[in-house]
Amino acid sequence: MAKELIFSLSGVSYGAAPVKLERKKIYGWSAIVATNKKDEVCSSAYLSPDDALVIPAGGIKQVIVDNDGKWLDKSELKACDAEGNELPVYPSSFDAPIELSATATAEQFLDNEWEAVYQIANDELAKAVGDTIYKFEFNFRASTNHNDGYLLNTPGGLFLFAGDEQVFAPVALADQTTIDEAETEVEEIDDLDFSMF
Repeated sequence: MAKELIFSLSGVSYGAAPVKLERKKIYGWSAIVATNKKDEVCSSAYLSPDDALVIPAGGIKQVIVDNDGKWLDKSELKACDAEGNELPVYPSSFDAPIELSATATAEQFLDNEWEAVYQIANDELAKAVGDTIYKFEFNFRASTNHNDGYLLNTPGGLFLFAGDEQVFAPVALADQTTIDEAETEVEEIDDLDFSMF
């Protein structure tokens, strides 16, 4: 069973498992399948740099090694800033209830670059949210950075948008300019002799 997010609104808790919306789920997808003369599906492989070995798919993997060539597990790595200070790890939003107390305007909602959109199937929560846009910190898994989460009710259902606020510079009409209509000399170009090329 999928893990649920718990939303707390006006002292009432609502649980729902988020379903990530992906482009291929909405629009579908196509795939090109290579087959041999017997209509058997071919599998991909790689050649070693010296062309001596055929390595089947999955036989090569990127790994992280230390200065001595020792294989490092991701759990051994720590994220640091430019000065070498360890960055704090934000907990996953699945670890504790999400308090819906801060609201956002439509303009604040639109000033974001979205990383993910999740469908939230909970009719009672959708009724409680109504036309209000709620904003909160959202982190799908524990990591050193987090997104702003927005809970938004639409005619198509309740959705959680995860993204980062963007600063857009104001745009204004350009100042009026006049074009100098002074005559300019046009240099005549001799006919090209293509036999020269």
